[in-house]
This record gives sequence, C-alpha cells and structure tokens, in this order.
Amino acid sequence: MEEDQRQRQILSAARTLFFERGIRATTIAAISEAAGIAKPTLYSRYKDKDAIFHAVVASILDEFRELMDAEFSKPGSAEERLTAALVVKYSALFDMMQSPHVVQFMEDKVIYAGQAFAKLANDVAKRIEEIVSQEGYNNPSALTHLILSCVSGIHKNARTRDEVAYEIKTVVHALLTASK
Repeated sequence: MEEDQRQRQILSAARTLFFERGIRATTIAAISEAAGIAKPTLYSRYKDKDAIFHAVVASILDEFRELMDAEFSKPGSAEERLTAALVVKYSALFDMMQSPHVVQFMEDKVIYAGQAFAKLANDVAKRIEEIVSQEGYNNPSALTHLILSCVSGIHKNARTRDEVAYEIKTVVHALLTASK
C-alpha cells in the first residue's frame, strides 16, 4: 500500500509541476521535492524525467478511460450514455487545456503523449460505434466520425466548461435524432 501511495505522490507532484511550469522547466529535483521523496528514491523508480512524463500521461489517460467507462456502462439510452461519457472526457480535457504548458504534452520532444491520446481517441471511437450500432442507428461508422468531429470542434472552441457540456449534449442529441 505504501508503494502505491508513493507512486501517486510522485505522479501527482510531477503532473502539477508539468502543468504549472512546463515539461522543460520541471526538474527531477523539483519533482522530488514536491513529492516529498528523495532523488535516489525517484531514480529507483524512473530512469529520467521522460519516464516520469510517460507515467503521468498514462495516469491521465487511465483517469479519462475510467471516467468514460463509468458513463458508458451506466444504464440509460445510447444518447444519455454517449453524452455523459463525452462530456466527462471533454470537460476534463478542457480543464487540462487551461494550462499554458499543455501544448508540450501534445507535441515537443516527447511524441508519446500525442500518440497516447490518439490511441484513446481510437478506443473511444470504437466504443461509440459499438453503442450506436447496437442501438440500430444508420451508418454507425459515419455517425461516430461525425459525433467525434463535432465534439472535437466544440472542445477546441469552447470558452467555458459549461459550454463544453451544453454543446456536446445539443450536438449528440441532434445527430442521434437525425440518424434513427
């Protein structure tokens, strides 16, 4: 149990620092200090800052997956489940995007983050396509692509978290209603 707690401390401290300072400006020493862990202990778990970065990205993606899976798995209509899952993901992503340093997560010297987020997007698309297919919607693949394209645009252009949720709900409803 103590090992899991220590792991969470490290990843939480690193995540906070990456978003506050940026990846390049965050040092191993700063992560060690913020986590309350000695540098040798940190190095015994991670060979370098890139390894910590990979672990932080993996933990963020795990959070997104858990949040979405919980919503996808709830009872309710396809519309309710899709809307809830997309709102939870894109609201969390909206919050994350408020950091001026988040661009470093998506590009920069460590391409892993962009690839990891793309894998999550593909997994989400498969899950949505399964749901709309099971519910008998016309052309599930095209409908899934359209939903995700609209949601992506909403996420990129929204000014508030509430706007993200409202617009996703509106678009999913309109697209599913038109596709039955």
